[in-house]
Amino acid sequence: MRLAKCKVSWLCTFKWVIAIIMLFVAGVSLAASENSPEYILVTGFEPFGGDKTNGSWEAVRHLQGAQFSNRTVVISQLPVIWGEAAKELSGLIRKYHPVAVIAFGQAGAEPVRLELVARNIRDNEPDNRGTLPTSLFVSESAPPSLKTTLNVDAIAKQLHDAGIPVTVSNNAGGYLCNETFFVLMNDPGTKQALNIRRGFVHVPPLNVSVHASDGHDVLFDLKTLERTADIIVETVAKDFSSK
Repeated sequence: MRLAKCKVSWLCTFKWVIAIIMLFVAGVSLAASENSPEYILVTGFEPFGGDKTNGSWEAVRHLQGAQFSNRTVVISQLPVIWGEAAKELSGLIRKYHPVAVIAFGQAGAEPVRLELVARNIRDNEPDNRGTLPTSLFVSESAPPSLKTTLNVDAIAKQLHDAGIPVTVSNNAGGYLCNETFFVLMNDPGTKQALNIRRGFVHVPPLNVSVHASDGHDVLFDLKTLERTADIIVETVAKDFSSK
């Protein structure tokens, strides 16, 4: 009888120890989750077409590790290679599980373009390797177009108030910018990413002057490009925080 009582007592003690350990592990995991950083993923492109710089990369390269609304920015330079840019972006999303994604690309000597719509098309143009796209569709099974989830109106207002020429665009082109934008909206890499703020912005090349709507010209030197990216990322971070 004493032996049986001893066994029962030992078993109860063992169960209590296991329960305490499990509670401790759960507490540690919860604390780690609460203290883990939240990321905003920002990307630009490498130079293309014989250029030595790409305005999109010059705009964002200073942002690595920057903090906006208690969220940390991580940046990456994407290749101007059909299929690979979008693939790399999806891999970054799987790695960082960001709360927002802002992809930047370079357009011409025109105002900053906040892209509204990604289209399921590719232009038959060579990439940095001289390779043409394998299909004129980004995805054979996807819809013809998809909309950004960035708060474009809020971004446009902040840029306008800062004196930076800006416009809202319904056409992101048919080159790598649009392909990357479409994949970001259609199949970003995780199901979680389908519910986050994400979209695409075109900026002018480095050291190009752009005619503003009020009649004056704005030189998009490095300082102005960086300020443009700062305002966009900060607006997205604040907009996310207010949800």
